[in-house]
Amino acid sequence: MILGSPRVASEQGPASLALSPLPTDTALSPRARTDRALPLLVAGAALLLPAVALAHGVDDQDRAFLEQSVGPQILSFIWLGAKHMVTGYDHLLFLVGVIFFLHRMRDVAIYVSLFALGHSLTLTGGVLTGTNVNPFLIDAIIGLSVVYKGMDNLGVFKDRLGFQPDTRVAVFVFGLFHGLGLATKLQEFSLSADGLVPNILSFNVGVELGQFVALAVILVGMRAWRATAGFARYASAANVGLVLAGVALTAWQVRGYLHEHEHEREHAPAVAAAPTASPAADAASAPAPTGDAPYAYRTDAIDLILRPNEGTEVKATMRAGDQMLYAWKADGELMFEFHGDPKGAAADAYQSYAKGVQAAAEGEFEASFEGVHGWYWRNRTKAPVTLHLETRGVYAKISRL
Repeated sequence: MILGSPRVASEQGPASLALSPLPTDTALSPRARTDRALPLLVAGAALLLPAVALAHGVDDQDRAFLEQSVGPQILSFIWLGAKHMVTGYDHLLFLVGVIFFLHRMRDVAIYVSLFALGHSLTLTGGVLTGTNVNPFLIDAIIGLSVVYKGMDNLGVFKDRLGFQPDTRVAVFVFGLFHGLGLATKLQEFSLSADGLVPNILSFNVGVELGQFVALAVILVGMRAWRATAGFARYASAANVGLVLAGVALTAWQVRGYLHEHEHEREHAPAVAAAPTASPAADAASAPAPTGDAPYAYRTDAIDLILRPNEGTEVKATMRAGDQMLYAWKADGELMFEFHGDPKGAAADAYQSYAKGVQAAAEGEFEASFEGVHGWYWRNRTKAPVTLHLETRGVYAKISRL
């Protein structure tokens, strides 16, 4: 159904969910209004791209708090959840689409409750069970949810494609994906097991409070707009804008996913089942040291004890092309990130190779740039963890930072 038409769509649900007729515009048809607005909307979507692309961003201050929090932090996590929702442009765009043509508060409550139920289930369950997906893919699906709602409001499914999805089911399903996106983002940080359950529940409460605040502002704005003649004139164009914004977000995230995999193919270390070559053979094939730099074939072993919530780094100084075999093993699970810092770059300009939570890893690594390369470990358990690291290859030095 083209929005702005006086026809009422009753196929999407009970009579209480029917849309109120909109006043017609005698100057332009809905299609002509959309065509006129399309160039401006394309430009607007391009301007929105950086915003929607960063819709799940977490600033450095919040990142540091999440990394360092131990024990229940109820109010702080409520605040973080609310902040994440009211600054999450993709969530807000979806909410705008959901309530765009809902005039009755009962209908608004039904749809928003279905969305809230969906994302609450996957947000809480995802973090507590360690369930996550690639963040680029989940954000791309969230972008598609915005595309869907804009197309649904434009009547594309029924009038152009010949079928009408159940809007309530769709809102609930996309709520599940929105919640999984939040869960995936939270699992990028090394959240302490101490207080995890109350903290995640508090974060979820904050998300709901943030959604309530955002929804109240959106409803006030929508009601004011509906009272003007401009609503009938530009309703179709606004939903085309939603579709374009969703397409922009989806395309940006797909681009990020493809770039990530291309980078992994080029730079990820090849995992070796077990080192088979002798040190002498490795040394013979290693690049010769140049200049006065103390690069040479080395074999090192480092033992560490990490107290509860203690973190540490061990890094080797390497040139581009230098290779290193490594193996580390701990007597308990550690949060870790294998990464490199380019020589002379800013402190936050590091390159991540692998991260996760596990008790052992081994492989072969070739440096793609000159700098320091190694591991950050953090003990999130309640007992000390002993770690043993062995390395051999060409590097200047390896040490605990």
